[in-house]
Amino acid sequence: MNYVRGIGSTVLLGCLAVLTSPLQAQTEDRGFYATVYAQSSWLDSTTFDENGSARFGPGLKAEFDGGIGFGGDIGFLYGNGWAAEFEWNWRRHDLESLRRGNTTLVTDGDFASNVLFVNGLRRFVRPSGGWVPYVGVGLGWVQEIDFDLNSGNIERAWSDQGEFGVQLMGGAEFPLGESWKLTADVRLLQIGSVELPAEEGVTGQLAKPDYNPVSVQFGVRRKF
Repeated sequence: MNYVRGIGSTVLLGCLAVLTSPLQAQTEDRGFYATVYAQSSWLDSTTFDENGSARFGPGLKAEFDGGIGFGGDIGFLYGNGWAAEFEWNWRRHDLESLRRGNTTLVTDGDFASNVLFVNGLRRFVRPSGGWVPYVGVGLGWVQEIDFDLNSGNIERAWSDQGEFGVQLMGGAEFPLGESWKLTADVRLLQIGSVELPAEEGVTGQLAKPDYNPVSVQFGVRRKF
């Protein structure tokens, strides 16, 4: 995970450097596009407290396996190297273990999210054509974020909505023809610490697990 986050941090710094640099003159066709993608996602371990009927108590540490995600976007190319898009993203990170000290409490569960983004992209269109690198920043609204813990026949869920997050991205678009493209990029999503009220099978709340995943994703894009 440290290796993946190191790559993500490099992308983050690159995004900031590029977005604050002077623009170079460039052109491309204006128009709409749509993308669908799949992603691998990684989530750092997080510490938090459980206050409620589950009686897990304070000082909890959750660790996660690699996650998966899916999503899509509808965007518009302005013809000058800039693009804007509306994106939907769902992802889930399976629980590896929930521990308090040296005691393992739960090994079945997940931490998942459903987020809507408005993204701004800076595209580096080359006169010779071919592949197009890009970087971008997105503002996200969390439609739902939930933490599920299952032990025995008991299913417990905590969830919230209405949080905001920021994502940074960097990647490239590869032509497959006049209208079709392949996309590949790295994205850092920062939502931070979230307070999750009980939703199902439990009362109380989780206070406050961190949710800052890093993802690598591949997609197919169609320009209209």
